[in-house]
Amino acid sequence: MIHLSVVPLRAGLAALRIGQPALPGRAGDGLRRAAALRLRRNERPAEGAIDALRQRLRHSPDTVEVVDYGAGSAGSNAPERGVAEIYRRAATGPAWGRFLFGLVRGMKPVRVLELGTNLGLGAAHLAAALALNEAEGAPHGRLVTLEGAPALAALAAGHLARLGHGVGDEVAARVRVVVGPFAETLAATAAAEGPFDLVFVDGHHEAEAALRYLDALRPHLAEGALVVLDDVEPGRDVRAAWNELTAAPDAPPSFYAGKYGLLVHHADDGAEAGDVGPDSDLRGAATAAARETPPLPTSAGDA
Repeated sequence: MIHLSVVPLRAGLAALRIGQPALPGRAGDGLRRAAALRLRRNERPAEGAIDALRQRLRHSPDTVEVVDYGAGSAGSNAPERGVAEIYRRAATGPAWGRFLFGLVRGMKPVRVLELGTNLGLGAAHLAAALALNEAEGAPHGRLVTLEGAPALAALAAGHLARLGHGVGDEVAARVRVVVGPFAETLAATAAAEGPFDLVFVDGHHEAEAALRYLDALRPHLAEGALVVLDDVEPGRDVRAAWNELTAAPDAPPSFYAGKYGLLVHHADDGAEAGDVGPDSDLRGAATAAARETPPLPTSAGDA
């Protein structure tokens, strides 16, 4: 099945690639595969299962409590939101989900980190690609995904389990879902689960927060790791972080994909693993606690 959103994205990415240098190494392999937005025969069942999940979520009558760790919030507010509304306005869309799937298929990462699980759709694409890589002889791949809202995390874990991915804290599990504000979970998780080959930052969509999280993650990134920042379009808050990261004289190799910004990590900044420990203070981002699930935007956007 070809989603209507795939065709314009494919054309847009092709145009963007003409005006930008290629990414090096495995990141370049991943981008080439991702930008094609095409599925091979053996990939269609996994992506088809995610499409079926999308249909269920799109028409779900259920509600879920969503804790919003926003500016100055203690995380005590837990309004109920409709699952269908969350899907429509905040979930990773089918075209961008396939883009993430292609990145993993091309890069062959072993350790993947996601900040912002939401309903688990982005995680589903990442985990499906890891499973296919392993079936073709790659080492066991593991996805660790962080979510602040307990009810959303539980819902996402159920979705991933029903798609056939082992979910749990044990090393053999395909997916580990970590619950809690990024400010409380990121440093310890990175130290325990890294180094990461691929990081997808899809939560707490504020520029200062994104910069802070990348600083914290840098010692826990593998050489040549790819960091994907969501919502870097002009006019979005994270755009300021993207501009700062790519404008410096020693800026890493990067690729602007429109909604996503891709950065390649090279361990040449003197940071050593362990510089950021479990007790590190990550609250110096924009708020005292991270916003894992962003507030619902006024338009459907990507979803």
